[in-house]
Amino acid sequence: MATKQPSAEPLEIDQAALDRRRFLGTLAAGAGAVTLVAGLGMSAPASAQQAGGPPPPAGGRPPLPPEPKVSQPPPLKDVAGKTIYITASSDGIGLGIARACSNAGMNVVIGYRNEKRLAAALPLFKKGAPVFPVQHDVVGRDGWVRMLDAVKGKFGKLHAVVNNAGIKTLHKASEASPEEWQNSWDVDVGAIYHSVAVVMPHMKEHNEGGQFVATSSMSGLLPAVTAGVYTTTKFAVVGIMESLRIELEGTNIGTSVFCPGAVATDNYMGTGEENPYLKELAQSRPRPRPPAGGGRPRFNFAAAVMSPLEAGERVVNGIRNNDLFILTHPEFKDGMEERFNSILTSVPDEAFPPERLQIESVTRHTGIYPREIEHRFEKRKTYLG
Repeated sequence: MATKQPSAEPLEIDQAALDRRRFLGTLAAGAGAVTLVAGLGMSAPASAQQAGGPPPPAGGRPPLPPEPKVSQPPPLKDVAGKTIYITASSDGIGLGIARACSNAGMNVVIGYRNEKRLAAALPLFKKGAPVFPVQHDVVGRDGWVRMLDAVKGKFGKLHAVVNNAGIKTLHKASEASPEEWQNSWDVDVGAIYHSVAVVMPHMKEHNEGGQFVATSSMSGLLPAVTAGVYTTTKFAVVGIMESLRIELEGTNIGTSVFCPGAVATDNYMGTGEENPYLKELAQSRPRPRPPAGGGRPRFNFAAAVMSPLEAGERVVNGIRNNDLFILTHPEFKDGMEERFNSILTSVPDEAFPPERLQIESVTRHTGIYPREIEHRFEKRKTYLG
């Protein structure tokens, strides 16, 4: 399949936004509260100065670089010919994302662990489409280094990473074992920061634009009451992607967090063919039939859940627009309003010393949110556009 070749023209970097992020990062990650207060142009507490903390800079607070006026432009508005790597994409939502990216003209790198799942996945791609499987365990950094080397050897450059691998540990937070906590964290969250550490320098080097996407869940915005481990890691996924948006806003590397609702895992659904992997699995582990006249009423699963391909198409649309949040299921909106409003109504309705605003200015206002709201009000086509 003929694809448009990536442009070698470097994208413009918003230096003012980048300088602002570096300034705020210096304040937050420097020598603790003393540096933070000094950077804000205030006097450090006497006890801190006596303890050997650095004195406030001469002349007081350095000026903040200006806030960007608009949301970060999409680094990969034209995805055709670009290369994307999706972890855990031989099945389920990951495969749906991989198929949608391939249909959009991208070079697709499939991260997989199970050979039989991969064999069932490959026939779903168009004949001749550039699809490159890489066996990869996302835990730890070494596997990410090997993956990037393999992709560079095949396609030369990597432009986007979708951290889709996850462990759906549905145990209560109060009952999960230490091993369950650690395994979930390593896969759901650890893989994200390993991917950034390994791939981001490469993206900056080729300077053709990049995008990091991470699959969270609606459980990353609304707690699942009996799945405390899963909820915790998915909340963390949202947090790390928002933090990366702040840090990378002045660069040509975008960030998105994908929070889907119920999505089918069988990519053969709607094709008229049977999934050979699931067929073999069912034959090896036959399920007992429910008793005649009993059991639950029949449920139209196909009509109730989103197809993995549609979920993938919504991710591609999010990459094209550099959407910070990629949401798919509108029926969760009222639940999100309840959660957000419960937080707002918990804010103390009382006076506060105005001097406190100087200390809290770094965390009190985060410009990515109003810019994302304005970005979302821009007229756009449907997710298929």
